[in-house]
This record gives sequence, structure tokens and C-alpha cells, in this order.
Amino acid sequence: MYFDFILGLITLASYLVLAAGLVYKYIRTRDIGFVWLGGAVVIWPVISGLLIQAIERRVFRGPPIKLYPFTLVGHRQMSIGSLITSLYSLQHLIEIGLLLVAILYLCRAKPDDTRTIT
Repeated sequence: MYFDFILGLITLASYLVLAAGLVYKYIRTRDIGFVWLGGAVVIWPVISGLLIQAIERRVFRGPPIKLYPFTLVGHRQMSIGSLITSLYSLQHLIEIGLLLVAILYLCRAKPDDTRTIT
């Protein structure tokens, strides 16, 4: 009972500290890679989690969704478990794509960089 509440508070505090650190680093460096990193690590997990919860509620309790792949569940060609697994896999695939973009922005050579490539 209290464990869920405490775990939720720790998660929220972690997201807030991470977001504050990324905003601070972006303000100091003005590197757009930190904005992408914030999107991949803070914003996307929150938005996709809320979206998947809404879809789960609608699939389990609401009227049928007339959009592929949800129609497969209605026609008994896909189980609800397979659908939810597919949604979570898609969530992680998008998150990995956002992280890749952030890494590419953060690793690119800057014109004022004094490093030499040997």
C-alpha cells in the first residue's frame, strides 16, 4: 500500500532532478542534444506511459477501437496481451530512436572544438 506511493514519489523526484539537470546543462552549453536527451529520457516516457494507460483502459472497458491493430483484438486474431506487448515494444523503439538522435547531436564535432583527430 505505502510501497506504491513511496515508489511513485521516488520516480517523480528522479524525473524532476533529471529534467532540472538537463535544463541546467542546456542553458550552460546551448547544445540542442540536451533537448533531445530530455525528450527521450523525461518527456517521452511520461507521455507514452499515459497514452498506453489510456489505450489499455479503452481496450479493456470501453467501446472497440476501429483502428488497426486494435481491430485484430476485436476479431480474435490477436490477444490483448500481444497487443499490449506490441505497444510497449513500440514505445521502447521510439525511445531508442530519440536517444540515438540525442547521442548524434551531442557527439558531433563543434567548430570551436580544439580537439585534434589522429
